[in-house]
Amino acid sequence: MSTQTVTNSLVPITSPQFAKGYRLGRIWYFHGEAELPIDDVYLITNICSYCEKDMHLQPEWLAERIGFIIGMISGNTIPEE
Repeated sequence: MSTQTVTNSLVPITSPQFAKGYRLGRIWYFHGEAELPIDDVYLITNICSYCEKDMHLQPEWLAERIGFIIGMISGNTIPEE
């Protein structure tokens, strides 16, 4: 299995699940129904919900969800390509 790094990201990305979430988060930020601005309350609320749902037991799914959040956040600082 090869890894692919996503360019223009807030963090280096090599996980395919994280990369998928990151791309989807950017699409959601620029073309979806994202509630803007994305603030600390939004982040804390979502991370708490992942903890409550035992997402740590599903690391691939958790990586995608965290990637999605980081992708949305990146829209504030990295322009759409």
